[in-house]
Amino acid sequence: MRKTMAVAIRTVDFKDNDKMITFLTQDFGLMSAKARGAKKQTGKLFCASSLFCCGEYTFFEKNGFFGVKGGHALHQFGHLREDYDAYATACFIADAAGKVAQEEYASPKLFALVVNALYALDTGAVSPGAAVCYFVQRLLLIEGLYPVLDHCTVCGTQSGLGYFSISHGGVVCSSCAGGEDEVRFGPAAKDALDSMQGIVPLEMGAVKLDADAEKMLKKLLVSLLEFALQTPLKTTKYLNGEGLPPLQKNTC
Repeated sequence: MRKTMAVAIRTVDFKDNDKMITFLTQDFGLMSAKARGAKKQTGKLFCASSLFCCGEYTFFEKNGFFGVKGGHALHQFGHLREDYDAYATACFIADAAGKVAQEEYASPKLFALVVNALYALDTGAVSPGAAVCYFVQRLLLIEGLYPVLDHCTVCGTQSGLGYFSISHGGVVCSSCAGGEDEVRFGPAAKDALDSMQGIVPLEMGAVKLDADAEKMLKKLLVSLLEFALQTPLKTTKYLNGEGLPPLQKNTC
């Protein structure tokens, strides 16, 4: 038996009444488990099996596969489904966390980041755009992939740092600039990143970005994350209003 805090980051209907759920757990990293009878409104796992549900779960293992024995829902984050932008952002956060997390490798910092990001979105403490910026920069920091901001990633100089290179993972000076994946990167953008780095996930509501900085940083940081993962995230299109994420209604 395994008992741990977890958040459901992906759910798929399985057979008539069951669900296959991907969890980000506090103590065991990424876990996929079958929840029997989760689609039945009278089932004991009905409430605990909804997308984004966070709570305390008990898992059992049989023949190399996990199943959900019990679940006590603590947060349903039901308000996310009332705001398209917040819901799309939550889908992106869950998708990104699922790509980064590993099975049998606990990352309490990643777990705390995801849960606090969902909470901030659900309560309206932070705008969806600012949530994306904060989440991605913090995720890069946790994974040791935070961009270089204090010197040119090509020649090492600390002056003339007016561009950002996705492929080089940081700023480049005017002399080294010229790559196809570079964007203009001024002091305001660096100040915004520095300010977010000093905010812990529990205080995500303190993130304040002006519209221009938010738009630029969201595109830059998401591109940087996808480059690091070496794969595009399917949910990135939702952030740009392209397509609609499948709405999974709150079950309770």
